[in-house]
Amino acid sequence: MDMLKRMSLFITPLFFLVSCSNDAQVVENDISSFQEKEIYEIKQPAKLNVSRGLTLSYINNSLNVKEIEKGLMDLSINHFSTTKFYMQEGQYLDKNIISQWLDRKSKEGFGLNPSIKNSTGDVLEDEKNNPKILSHVLEQNFINKENGKVEGISLAISLNEFYDIRVTDDKGLIYTDRVKVDSNDDNVNDVENYGKEIAEIIIKDIRNNKKIPNVPIYLTLYQESDKYAILPGIFLAETFLPEGRNRIDEWTDIDIKNYTFPSNSLYSLNKDTYDKLLIFKEDIQEGFKHLHPKIIGKLRYQNGKLIDLKIDINVPLINETGLIGLLQFTGDKINTILFNNIPITIRIIDQKQDVGIIIWDPIKKQLYATPI
Repeated sequence: MDMLKRMSLFITPLFFLVSCSNDAQVVENDISSFQEKEIYEIKQPAKLNVSRGLTLSYINNSLNVKEIEKGLMDLSINHFSTTKFYMQEGQYLDKNIISQWLDRKSKEGFGLNPSIKNSTGDVLEDEKNNPKILSHVLEQNFINKENGKVEGISLAISLNEFYDIRVTDDKGLIYTDRVKVDSNDDNVNDVENYGKEIAEIIIKDIRNNKKIPNVPIYLTLYQESDKYAILPGIFLAETFLPEGRNRIDEWTDIDIKNYTFPSNSLYSLNKDTYDKLLIFKEDIQEGFKHLHPKIIGKLRYQNGKLIDLKIDINVPLINETGLIGLLQFTGDKINTILFNNIPITIRIIDQKQDVGIIIWDPIKKQLYATPI
């Protein structure tokens, strides 16, 4: 018997709840470690990151901003326990420090982006030939709950996959363009390698700064996605430096990848999952032809396994009756894409605004759906 068929359904105009009465005893050991991870308490009063303005200015879209901030926090849990530490936005790497790192390399300065080599005299051409790679360095602090001291720092070095150029010549004329940073096809991630090189300098600069506590540092490399992409970028690698360590001995790859549905890359990776999503998509489109729904899936894989599924159903100009019907219909059809212990979030979107949401909680074995 299908799981959702064993569930009792309670419906009100504002809230639908499907609860699993026969499966109250969830096998906790079968829940993935990723889903069991806790959330940090934020140290109060909460403080903004001292380089906040640079984060929004230099990271190329809101998807990457959200991903790097939340992703760094999630990855830090493996090194700074949520039971022992509060989390606080970075308070040491201010705008002056990071701006110096973001400059191009020079004999006098501290820039970590490539210098202009073999200048042509054409400012746009020089930028295209020497794309900037370092985009930002995000800092998070971890504060001991007992003594109130900062006892850990996490960093994400954000790197450009595409360099978006905006330069001004000596006549005041502005030029824009964009280039792919790693343009060769040699199966070597030049962006990642460059990130590892400058990470050594960043660590030494931090250890030499007497204003920054000499505490353990967790460090990651993050490669931003294209600013026009509908998926965020990815974390590439990580390393951990104990207190006092000022050099990096080794890196560990981070295998977290994002895919869209429909896409050839998802089809090649996992045809079974692709086919399930295709059936779900066709059922929704057939049941609500008059709304012309457009359906896009966003899937996240860790170490080759699906860990999260999000689906956007775009239905312009849907009315209240249609929304209730779509929520009920979609809640019924979700059984076709139900994956064991995988959280599912479905957003109903009308002209870029969320008007309804459906959430499958794989731990409680419950399905929630409501208009917004």
